[in-house]
Amino acid sequence: MAVDQLERQWGIINLLCRKRRTTVSELSREYGVNARTIRRDLDKLSTIFPIVDRQAGRRKYWSLIDGYKEVPPVTFLPTELYALKEGTRLLKSFGEPFLRPTLESIHHKIRSTFDDERMASFEGMKRIFSLSLSTAKDYSRRRDFLRSLFAAAAKQERVEIAYRGLKDARPKIRKVDPYRLWYRDGAVYLIGLCHLRREIRMFDVDRISLINHTDENFLIPENFDFGEYTRHAFSVMIETPVRVRIRFVPEIARYIEERQWHPSREVVRNRDGSIVLELTVGGTLEIKRWILSFGPQAEVLEPQKLIEEIREDLEKMQALYLPGKGRKNRGTG
Repeated sequence: MAVDQLERQWGIINLLCRKRRTTVSELSREYGVNARTIRRDLDKLSTIFPIVDRQAGRRKYWSLIDGYKEVPPVTFLPTELYALKEGTRLLKSFGEPFLRPTLESIHHKIRSTFDDERMASFEGMKRIFSLSLSTAKDYSRRRDFLRSLFAAAAKQERVEIAYRGLKDARPKIRKVDPYRLWYRDGAVYLIGLCHLRREIRMFDVDRISLINHTDENFLIPENFDFGEYTRHAFSVMIETPVRVRIRFVPEIARYIEERQWHPSREVVRNRDGSIVLELTVGGTLEIKRWILSFGPQAEVLEPQKLIEEIREDLEKMQALYLPGKGRKNRGTG
């Protein structure tokens, strides 16, 4: 896939600095453009750098004049290069929807900066460190859709979307000012001003079934702070902040203490080896599901509302597993 003109020309001049010579056809294959485009690039670069062409038999080669070293090379440590590649893989994991040109640009910069020997040493990094993305959604079938949302946000163009919330029987049409796309916990969310609700809302992109561009533009309020807006989210839910205190038994205390579960995290150690984790999070639904995943090893101390919610859930769960209930009543026994 062709990359941006400036990025392509940057890559060509660095490649000429690294290699003794190259041909138009080689550059054409490398950057995915026709020979005429490469010749225009070389003509443009020749007005700035001492690029010359030489004939060798029937083939014409392009190179910098001997001894020219004015273009400083971009240098990377192997770990930096590996981070770039793993970051690229992370973006590709949800279908490369609108960042594909950027990913291609990174790829060509790496190729033009490293020789084969250094590239081989970089590949060896895979043996040392691995990154798994098991929970990421696959957005490969929604590339055009995401690209359209990205373009609207970039142009600050109001859109009309059909959105079906979790509790909605059918999609609702609403106008939205798209402020930002947020990749969080393996999914993409749209954050913007919802004209139907007259407030800033977050939309799961998977639940948007239609998008229409309008001729209306908008301005993002100066007082909108994305970091502040998402500050209390335990995962993605944006709700009223709640102070939560959870006691964890000694057997799991170290595991809990070692991880930064939330920016508001505070830990109090008890003499018996247990700890109390204190968090200020948006709402109780996401934190409740997380607490329940630890079973009897976690005990909510406050707020009382969350204690009651967990008690009700546990009673419902217990009823599902009573003898004679559960699977038989659902027709699976």
